[in-house]
Amino acid sequence: MIWGIIGIPFSLSVLVMWYCETYTDSQFGKNARFISSATRMSDKSQSIGTLATGSTFLLASFVTIGNEAKFPQFIQLALIAMALIIITTGIVYYFSALPVPRWANARYQYLKRHGMLDENGDPLPQFELSEDGEEPADNDQGRGMP
Repeated sequence: MIWGIIGIPFSLSVLVMWYCETYTDSQFGKNARFISSATRMSDKSQSIGTLATGSTFLLASFVTIGNEAKFPQFIQLALIAMALIIITTGIVYYFSALPVPRWANARYQYLKRHGMLDENGDPLPQFELSEDGEEPADNDQGRGMP
């Protein structure tokens, strides 16, 4: 039971981090985006992996608590089934060639918030990433040259 109680705030903090990183321009969201880019997390890992991890931990925490609190078995089985669906969906998205959905893509949401999309929802040419995925050489993260 204690692991379920500890797991709820942990999973909620993972989900709040994903939400802030994807949908806000708050300082916490900026820091989360910077950490994700500094650790070279892929878009799929950043978008789908974090969401699936937080959701699975939350459901697993409820199952753990429900097991000790003697929840009805159909509730526990429903929570386990939802967790397995989330895990399966996350694995399929991560290892397949499917693109990250726009609602879960932090970069797309950032471009959308700042008006950097055309009428079709595609990034404007000046804001697209290069084909090789490298950043420009003059990217000094806002720090001045010594």
